[in-house]
Amino acid sequence: MDTGWELHARSGRAVLVRGGGTEHDPARLRLPEPLVAALHEWAGVAELVQTGESAQTGDIVSRRGRQLAMRLAAETGGRVGYVDPLSGELAQIGRPRSAQAVRRRGRPVAPVPPTPWATGLTISAIVAVIVAVTLAVVSQGLADVSGALAVFVNIAIAAGFAPSIWLGRNVAVWRWVAFGTAAGLVISWITGLLSLLGPG
Repeated sequence: MDTGWELHARSGRAVLVRGGGTEHDPARLRLPEPLVAALHEWAGVAELVQTGESAQTGDIVSRRGRQLAMRLAAETGGRVGYVDPLSGELAQIGRPRSAQAVRRRGRPVAPVPPTPWATGLTISAIVAVIVAVTLAVVSQGLADVSGALAVFVNIAIAAGFAPSIWLGRNVAVWRWVAFGTAAGLVISWITGLLSLLGPG
């Protein structure tokens, strides 16, 4: 379904209008921040060009506006009306091949391969077991010496793993290791708490 948004440049700011109604700031539509910044930058340049006499600069602004409208259509998943700030002409920017299609130098990016859930979850489970068992053994040994020391070491290990887990969560292969590590940490903590509640 088409979104019905129209992209306008008003007083140096980019605005989106639906059905000729209220103007909306692109930032309020949960669009990516770089896209919102680019839209406002384009509108600011368009206002400066309107007061000048350079036809070449005007063509650049128009082309840039169309490119941003295409990105906006990709983000919203529908058609976007683009109102040229210099000529006032309305052009409908067509639906992209997919909502995530991003064009670079006129060539679509290669399609995203399917997620290997079976293999990935197997890797995550193996890593989770290794991390959980290792931490449980280390914690049990430290708890025999000092309970406070065992807690401190567990906190230090969790804090040490946290940045790697956070950075690896979106990497194609390493995300499964990151998920497994996070699960192993949680399992070891739950096991440790249950052991404290059990018979002494």
